[in-house]
Amino acid sequence: MNEAVQALHPPRSTASRRRIIRRSSSQNSSSNGSNFPSTHHSHSSQRHASSPSTIRTKQNSKPRFTELLLEHGETQLIDYAVLASSSTSSSSGLLRNTEGRLRVCTRSIVLEPRNSCRGIVRVPFRFMTNCPSLTMQYDRSNSGGKNESSVLSVSTNRYFIMKANNAIGPYDQIQKSTEITLQFLHSSPSTVETLLRELYSVEKKSMVRFNTSSEKEIGNIETVLTTPMMMHPDSSDNGIKMLITSTADEIMPSLESFHFLHVHEHPLSSTMKCSLKEPLLHQDGVAVLTNYGLYFQPMNGMTSFSVVSNNSTNASKPHTFLSVNDVVAIARRYDGLQDVAVELYLAKRHGRHDDYNNCKSYYQSILLSFESYSVRENVLRTLLSQRNNNHEEAPPIPCFTDASFVESAMQQWQNGQIDNFSYLLILNAAAGRSYHDVSRYPVFPWVLSNYGQEDDMDGETAFLDLNNPSNYRDLSKPIGALNEERFVEFRKRYEGMVQQQREAMERGQVHPDACTAATDRLFHSIHSTYQSILNNPADVKELIPEFYDPDCFDFLINAMGLQLGNLQSTGERVNDVILPSWAKSAKHFLKMNRAALESPYCTEQLPKWIDLIFGVTSRGMRAKEARNLFHPISYLTPSVLEAMHSEEEKKTVELQANEFGICPDQLFCKEHPKKNASWESVEGVVMSNFRKV
Repeated sequence: MNEAVQALHPPRSTASRRRIIRRSSSQNSSSNGSNFPSTHHSHSSQRHASSPSTIRTKQNSKPRFTELLLEHGETQLIDYAVLASSSTSSSSGLLRNTEGRLRVCTRSIVLEPRNSCRGIVRVPFRFMTNCPSLTMQYDRSNSGGKNESSVLSVSTNRYFIMKANNAIGPYDQIQKSTEITLQFLHSSPSTVETLLRELYSVEKKSMVRFNTSSEKEIGNIETVLTTPMMMHPDSSDNGIKMLITSTADEIMPSLESFHFLHVHEHPLSSTMKCSLKEPLLHQDGVAVLTNYGLYFQPMNGMTSFSVVSNNSTNASKPHTFLSVNDVVAIARRYDGLQDVAVELYLAKRHGRHDDYNNCKSYYQSILLSFESYSVRENVLRTLLSQRNNNHEEAPPIPCFTDASFVESAMQQWQNGQIDNFSYLLILNAAAGRSYHDVSRYPVFPWVLSNYGQEDDMDGETAFLDLNNPSNYRDLSKPIGALNEERFVEFRKRYEGMVQQQREAMERGQVHPDACTAATDRLFHSIHSTYQSILNNPADVKELIPEFYDPDCFDFLINAMGLQLGNLQSTGERVNDVILPSWAKSAKHFLKMNRAALESPYCTEQLPKWIDLIFGVTSRGMRAKEARNLFHPISYLTPSVLEAMHSEEEKKTVELQANEFGICPDQLFCKEHPKKNASWESVEGVVMSNFRKV
């Protein structure tokens, strides 16, 4: 179990990359022990942010484009090599015959110049003044006369420039009539024109429908004021989905046997359509199972997933190979509200690969979503059987979402064989939580209640006494009930709702949308964040595992020197997260958090919090009695989704659930026992069918 638990720790790869970029600046921040960076430190961060030897060099090693640059729900379909020219130019915009990649996306086209100093240009279809069309271009540069060629012409009155000068910062919005011409280097422009015309048509029709429906809704003021705000899928979703399907069928790769890495390798499955899930992103592609492992190849070229596989040939291949020998654990996962995904936890071992006990390992996971529940289950069975066939002496692959694994983990926690941090990681994994899914991200408790600043200490020495119970949060209460005055307001809102809306709306949503442009709402201070979850009626968030892992201190530091703006309330510049006065550095803050989590007081109270999140007070009447109810959509399951008859209704609730978060699966049907409890108090605690196979 030890290796499986290690694989559940917060991802180290991102932290390591940031740490390399920051280098000495993070050491300076830690050594001076100040909550506010000194003037020298601020200048140092800015130098790191613009130095070609740090960030730029690293970014140039891979494409700058990512789907995070697109609108919410937008995806890339296909890309082409082009020469781009424009009727207007700027220091960061397009120039004559700029070589790069044209990325055709569902709501826009994106031009990524090969020269990384040039900004990435994104042109949404809704801002195009005409449908993209082919025109003839004459080239008089050759001495033999003029050459005639077809180019694609795009006219727009607004576009965006991103990552200008290869620096991360606010986008530039250019509002000027511009014509962009695209000469395709290796593809037929007529094929691209057809696709762009279809996408343009779908977007324009969607805009007409949206404007018409908005006028009708505005006319009925009473309906607008009395109806709870709900999110609805874009009316163009059906048209976009059809285009994605048709495009995928044309360019979807197939994994033939000549792509395999081993001489005696053979397929154990047909080519399966699937999607690789990453935070806020996904990559459609295909997968195939073999007697050596699993291959994944994305639809639109090279995958952005950097696999830790021990096979060094992955780097030069268009596909990702996941060796069954590298898999240390598996877990069933959701894709939205559908139970069709699987997460594979991998280890890159340093040493003899057949010596599982003495190899040092680096861990990583990959989440793949398949077309159906049955396909996913077949993938799991095949991987498990091949592991046993290839290495009889290798330990069996544990499955985090099996009830037997949860029972074993609970017994080990009670016996002191695993600590509180590891146990909570296991419970999160069993309850469907994953680092790859922001709507189901692992959840950890606020353990402490003392996060005061220097001016709140009344001259006392900044010291945190972990033996003082007053420094701890009451773990028997959910976040929404920690402040009695605020809960009274929640109760009034609940009582005032109409009958059909009252089922479970005591405290709004599980995870309010964290994406906001308001600087004051950025995560900039531990103390301010804790005060927000006590007093803000829209903020009832718990914490995440990174707050208890000292190796992940980088998320508290503005390592890249990003210009995050100034607080409207105080005018103070947002930079590194402001720590409590008792914290000497970001890493020290996380160490103290971890010590508090493992303290005897927290260990004694932790089962009550587990009941609130994963147990008997997480749902139903007992949750109501514990003041622990959320919006009904937060509790939706795949079976509820399947029972819905309207596709529109399904899309609406899925979008709502994914935006605001989904409650963890219930794992326990009895109150969670305390540590060192007798076996009689443990038996029958874990639900046998919490994730029924």
